[in-house]
Amino acid sequence: MKKFITASGEPPVLHRNSANLMQNMLDEVKANITILPEFKSLIPPLQVTEYEQLKSNILKDGCREPLLIWQTSRGVIDGTDDGTPLNILIDGHNRHEICVEKGLDFKIALRDFPTLQSVRDFMIDNQLGRRNLTPEQMSYLRGLKYRNERQSAGRPIQDTTSADQELSESTIAQRTQDRLAKEFGVSPRTIHRDREYSEGLDKLTPELKQNILKGKQKLPKELIQSVGRTLPTDAPPLSLNDVLTFQETATLPIVTPTKPATKSDEPKKAVREIAKRAAALNPSSPTFQQDCDELIALLKAVKTTI
Repeated sequence: MKKFITASGEPPVLHRNSANLMQNMLDEVKANITILPEFKSLIPPLQVTEYEQLKSNILKDGCREPLLIWQTSRGVIDGTDDGTPLNILIDGHNRHEICVEKGLDFKIALRDFPTLQSVRDFMIDNQLGRRNLTPEQMSYLRGLKYRNERQSAGRPIQDTTSADQELSESTIAQRTQDRLAKEFGVSPRTIHRDREYSEGLDKLTPELKQNILKGKQKLPKELIQSVGRTLPTDAPPLSLNDVLTFQETATLPIVTPTKPATKSDEPKKAVREIAKRAAALNPSSPTFQQDCDELIALLKAVKTTI
C-alpha cells in the first residue's frame, strides 16, 4: 500500500476509520499540487479545438482519468537537503487546469520514481504514446528523448584521457541514435535532426515555443534546427523578432504564416543566393555537410513562396 505523507512531512496517525483517513490524505494531496514549469514544458500543447473538446467532455462526464502525482521532496528537485514534501503533477496538466477553473473534483493516482531523470523519461515516453501528435510535436519529443537518454548515458567517465572520453561519448551517442531510430522506424539522421530541432525550440521564449508546437506560428524547421546548432545553451531565449533577425543573418529567406504570399523580387533573390551557394560547395570543406543542409533549407523555403 502506498505510504502517504502529510504536508508537514509527518506520517499520518492511524485510527479506526481508515477509509476516512485515506480520503483525507487524498484531499490534502489534491489541495497541495505543485506544477513544475520544466515538467509542464514536456507536455505538447493541445490544439484549440482539442482543448475545447476536452473541456466539453469534462463538463459533461467529469474528469474520468486520474491525474498522476509524484510525491517527493523539494531537495530532490533542487539538489539540496530540504525535506519539504511536494506533490508534483506529472500527467493531466490540461485536465487539472480545467477542473480548477470550473471548480470540479478529480481523481489522483500516486506514482513512485527514484530520480528526477526517471520522471522525465516517463513523461516523454507517455507523451510519445499519444496518437494525436503533430509532426512537429513528434519530432520535438523524439529529440528530447534522445537528449534525455544521451545526458543520462553520457556522464563523464573517470580515469580516462580526454581523447578516450570523447571517443566513448561519441560511441554512446551513435548507439543511442541508432536505437531510437529503430524504435521509431526512422533513420538515425532523422533522430539527429530531431535533436537539433528540440534544442532549437528550447532556445526560444516559452510563448513562441508553445505557439510553434500548437501550429499557431509557422517557421521553417531547418531554421529552428539552425538555432539549435548555432546558439549556446546559455543564450537568452529568442523571441519571434530575434529568430527572424537570426534568419536574416544566416541569409535564409524569411517565411512567416501571418503574411500572405505576394509576388515580389524575394524568390528571385533567393534563387540567386542558391546558385551562388551551390557554385561555392566544396566536398573537401569541413563544413560541407552543414553547407548542404543550409542549401536544402533555402530550396524548401523558396518552394513555399511560389
